[in-house]
Amino acid sequence: MARKGRTRGLASALGLGAAGAVGWLGWSWRLWNRPLPPEDEVRKYAQELMGRLGLGDLYMSWEEEEIKGPAGKLQLYHFRSRPDDPVVVFVPGTSVYAILYVEFMYLLSKEGFNVVGFDPRGHGMSEGKRGVYTIGQLVEDALAVIRHCKASYGNPVAISGSSQGGIVAFYCAAAEPELAAAVCHNLLAPDEPDNERMTRKPELFRLFMPYLEYLNPLMRSVAGDLMIPVSLYLDLTKETSRLIPDVIHFLRNDPLAVNWVSLSALHSLASTPLARPVEEIKVPVMVIHAGKDNIFPEDYVRRVYGRLRCEKEFLYLPDYQHLVVTDYPEVLAPSVAAWLKRVISR
Repeated sequence: MARKGRTRGLASALGLGAAGAVGWLGWSWRLWNRPLPPEDEVRKYAQELMGRLGLGDLYMSWEEEEIKGPAGKLQLYHFRSRPDDPVVVFVPGTSVYAILYVEFMYLLSKEGFNVVGFDPRGHGMSEGKRGVYTIGQLVEDALAVIRHCKASYGNPVAISGSSQGGIVAFYCAAAEPELAAAVCHNLLAPDEPDNERMTRKPELFRLFMPYLEYLNPLMRSVAGDLMIPVSLYLDLTKETSRLIPDVIHFLRNDPLAVNWVSLSALHSLASTPLARPVEEIKVPVMVIHAGKDNIFPEDYVRRVYGRLRCEKEFLYLPDYQHLVVTDYPEVLAPSVAAWLKRVISR
């Protein structure tokens, strides 16, 4: 009788587990295939948002373009300077899209750069399953935009990014030695021993780090597309913003924001190797760090920066927080522009 009871209990547990997996897959399918809002609705929302943020005069200060990327259409936003000025490709951070950084891109263009922001796959107005990506795939998207800009402008091309976009910019510096420069607000080196410190629950992720290589086959299957909330690994309650007082509420209600990401996206942050070691990167790199950043520890960022042997610069902003690029672009843009002009001219 006891054996039969254990058998029934095991069968019930397996049944519940299977039902849960099917439900998770179904919910993930809905999130992947969330349709983009109609273009006129997006424009209306963007105009209203910029008005609320006090940036109404910057609405449509850009020119839009669609190009074919590795996984479908990529949406580009051109902030043009003079035709012969250098180009800066800009990569947005986790969950968001390029136009939220409109003021930084606009001010940088006024400093003498043709700035091209873009929405990576699954983000903003670009095609792709919503929130389904890997760091390697975001790098592929960025390199496609870099190649397009080289062909379109014929000028030196640099890359810049914030948060997850800063990580992508750093990976591009390792992958594309012909880049003029890379400006990375935040960065990550996958061979560092404590990358879990960027997560909300470092102690939990530390347990899984030794088993990452065994998860690779699973992440390449449909399991890799199962979705988890961004708030599971990033503590957004700690993020304050001068422009957006309630970041969590904003992201939940923004029609283009990505609030759920795939397991493969999270796995790739800790398991994707750089194209070459940090010490062998030749592209000039500026690293930006805000002293009150609650996600990227200062000692970690300085340690990775110290490994660089290329021409480099550390822009330290002791009194600012993680969202400094959106909140204080007037502080950043002149310093970034001055450094870029210096290294590109050489």
